[in-house]
Amino acid sequence: MSELRRAAKALVDQRSERFASRHPLEESKARLDSAIERARASGSSAFTAEWRMEGDRAVLEAQFAPNPRTQLLLQGLSIVMALLVVASAWAIATQEGSLKFLLPLFTALAILALPFVALGLGSQRAAEEARILKAIRVALLDEEERLARQRWDDED
Repeated sequence: MSELRRAAKALVDQRSERFASRHPLEESKARLDSAIERARASGSSAFTAEWRMEGDRAVLEAQFAPNPRTQLLLQGLSIVMALLVVASAWAIATQEGSLKFLLPLFTALAILALPFVALGLGSQRAAEEARILKAIRVALLDEEERLARQRWDDED
């Protein structure tokens, strides 16, 4: 459960990291733009790059904020869950037949599925941020780009 809490908290948190570039400012900006484009990083996190000069080095302040649509999605899911609970109570109190059983069952299953939805959204954001951070390291710190797929000894 702690991993689920960590992922849910990371889903709505803002964070930042600093990178000192090994290149001049304009070259660093160009390298970062092309690396981010190659990483195809867009979607589950709002990435902003803020450049500063510290002495003779260019420093990137990378800030990651949650996507505003994620917050809207979570609020919408909360409203739907509340409506399902109210509808289930109404069905139990007033209905006869299958609706009295099926609506509360569906509500319970939806409530049980909600943490997995949050975990999936959190994992998607973490993967996106990891791609961006890797692109930053490759562009500014001259790290090697490794192959996306590991090759085993018995492969051709």
